[in-house]
Amino acid sequence: MVFGPVVAAIISTLSTLATSLSTRRRIDPHKILFNVCLFIVTISGAGYVFGLVGGRATPNISELVLPMAACGITYFTINTFGVSGIVALAQRENAWRIWQRTYLWTTITHLVGFVPLGAIIAVIFTHIGIPGVGLFLVPLMLARYSFQLYTDMRKVHFDTVRALTSAIDASDPYTRGHSERVTYYSVAIARAMRLSEGRVQAIEYAGFLHDMGKVGVHHDILTKPGSLTDDEWKEMRAHPEIGARIVSDLDFLKGARDVVLYHHERFDGKGYPEGLAGEAIPLEARIAKVADAFDAMMSDRPYRAALGIEKAVNELQVGKGSEFDPDVVDAFVGLLESKQFEFPE
Repeated sequence: MVFGPVVAAIISTLSTLATSLSTRRRIDPHKILFNVCLFIVTISGAGYVFGLVGGRATPNISELVLPMAACGITYFTINTFGVSGIVALAQRENAWRIWQRTYLWTTITHLVGFVPLGAIIAVIFTHIGIPGVGLFLVPLMLARYSFQLYTDMRKVHFDTVRALTSAIDASDPYTRGHSERVTYYSVAIARAMRLSEGRVQAIEYAGFLHDMGKVGVHHDILTKPGSLTDDEWKEMRAHPEIGARIVSDLDFLKGARDVVLYHHERFDGKGYPEGLAGEAIPLEARIAKVADAFDAMMSDRPYRAALGIEKAVNELQVGKGSEFDPDVVDAFVGLLESKQFEFPE
């Protein structure tokens, strides 16, 4: 706004190079080049839109509302979709999905927080100059610090889930790694069925924690090689409710509660703990049900050897409409047949 997009692009290029070269972590030259080029394209596009809607350097902030809004939206869109696009190419994923899980939650922060703040700083500069901008350094750094805290909090949440998963594995050594694989399958199915990224994240947490309640089941029951007695089976069937209670105590896991509670419900209503049927069972729980059953069939257990992919898929097909949601099974088998993911042999 103050100096124009050309000078802004030069400043961005110099700052990007300085930041990349000063970091202790080695960054590949082609990644630095991509970052520089993306900023140039982003700033050029945002600056062009700013001028197109009548934007100019002015001390009158009311004249900047529309130009800065248009500029901010353009900047955010080009920058975030540029990053999402290159990551999608590198990882062979869907760019829109990557954008949703990486940037969707930052939209309000950027457009409602940082864009108006940028406009105010520009106006102050036109009035007072550099000393006026200095007044905003503290609130600007506090805003960035708050943003970093939120990012760190998301990482802490995920690390907490992984730690809880370790407790599950310790309680049932025969299912070590089971939670990670169920999560992998569940997330793949959810994305194939085009669930929103918010629901996918809930499924991801739930996949790791779906057997959390097994920490309340006696170890001898979990590892028993033969059939369970009625009392033992009753204790085993209580693990979804135990897990749901544990998950409910953590606010950030409330979206995963129903998956943990209902992942042993059957599509025909003959499951547990509540005997729900059909669409009365949350879709996320129906997805976890298929993923959980598939991995159980693909794993060695105390009472039988692994079935192998062909037999496991056949069991899923046989159980369509009775044990499993047909749509979920079809989505999972489709992923398997298209070989988009590596499944254990």
